[in-house]
Amino acid sequence: MKTNSKTIAVLSALKGFGIVLIAAVLTACQMGIPSQSSSPTELAEALTEYRVVPSSRAFINIPQALVVLERDLGSATEQRVTLPNSTSLSGENVILLRAQTTRSASASRLVLNDVLAQFGGTPSPFTTVSDSALTARSDQFGDITYTVLRPGGDITCVLAFRRAQMGGRALPRGSSALDMMMRNCVSGGLDQALQPLGDSAFGLGVPRSG
Repeated sequence: MKTNSKTIAVLSALKGFGIVLIAAVLTACQMGIPSQSSSPTELAEALTEYRVVPSSRAFINIPQALVVLERDLGSATEQRVTLPNSTSLSGENVILLRAQTTRSASASRLVLNDVLAQFGGTPSPFTTVSDSALTARSDQFGDITYTVLRPGGDITCVLAFRRAQMGGRALPRGSSALDMMMRNCVSGGLDQALQPLGDSAFGLGVPRSG
């Protein structure tokens, strides 16, 4: 069968279109697949909004909580608890909590970089934090690691981290650990600043329903 010049031109055009189409599909696939360094809940974080829940649903006992927000990220459940701020410093005093599963976090230990990534980075007035800059103290429920900033006067700010295998109330089914990050600035000393994550946070409280 003879192939004229018009047929050859059409075939060449189709071949070129096919190459472009394949390239476009490959590009889309590359964009849609997260890198290995991505957070396991990154997509859920972008798409899932918080909702207000009663203070009795907080994973730990926080009598001074102003508002408790919660969202279900699929492989983890996250809460954001706003604390009072009686200082003149801008920004919220807040405790961020994640009821982690083996799919959302390291099962062996709290990893600082992972926690910062999941909780949106280092909150003001802190700029950076590293493992070497953290101090630890212990109570009957484990360790609190923290760094301190004293911006002036009697103000003490702490950025504190904690992992526990339990909360002050029941955690969602399937949870393996509770990771916490707290920014708390107070007119007072270190003990007062760290108190919301102290051992009183894990005492018996009203059971969490739902």
